[in-house]
Amino acid sequence: MIPFAGGMLEARSWRVFENLVTLAETTSSNDLGRELIELYFTEEQRLRDSVLLSDAQSGARGRKGVWLAPAGRGIYLTFLHAAAQGEPLSLVPIAVGRWIREVLAERHGLQASLKWPNDVYARGRKLAGILAESRTQGDDTYVAVGVGLNVLGSADSIGVAGATTIEEEIGRPVEIAPLVQALIDRFDAGLAAAGWEAEVGLWEATALHRPGDQLTVRRDGEEITGEYRGLTREGFLRLGTAAGETVFSNGELARW
Repeated sequence: MIPFAGGMLEARSWRVFENLVTLAETTSSNDLGRELIELYFTEEQRLRDSVLLSDAQSGARGRKGVWLAPAGRGIYLTFLHAAAQGEPLSLVPIAVGRWIREVLAERHGLQASLKWPNDVYARGRKLAGILAESRTQGDDTYVAVGVGLNVLGSADSIGVAGATTIEEEIGRPVEIAPLVQALIDRFDAGLAAAGWEAEVGLWEATALHRPGDQLTVRRDGEEITGEYRGLTREGFLRLGTAAGETVFSNGELARW
């Protein structure tokens, strides 16, 4: 048993994860994950699938920059995964968002929705963000998937416009350690028995976006507005625009 956040975690008989590292604080678990990947590439060693879990992060990152990660208020972790041959890496963060949503519904009755590209929302406010980065050398590819989930405190206490917490949404505080355990267990089970061919359809069914919605994507300083048409098989956003269908592999939703 491993003490964490006032509770205990168990390195169970996971099928994918082999290591669980807990830290009182780090700058960014994704940065640490990237450093580990580079080290193992340099040493020409195989990096086992691992979870890096920190009580606080002083330099946590999101796609837009800094993600606030104060001690004892949220869940901040990164898992490192050795991708199998042909595994669709672009679908991994899509699936992680859905797995988070499932755990929140099962444990706390919280009905969340998914926002493209990799966010979890509740009642129109951001509850969790996911940041995925990959690195390939030779035949080996690793993906580092970071998760930041706001757990305790009021929405106002976060200090970020448009954000919320689990406590705010369900009206009571929750214990962090059991929720961490449930999330890691779900990530492991999902990676072990992923049905990637069905992932896009499952994501679309739980998304904030509905066919015909007008979305504006900001990419490379340009804003493009169009009609939501779902995702491609790779998890990329499809918008119907005046110029025809436009596909986005990355970007930010400026308006939706």
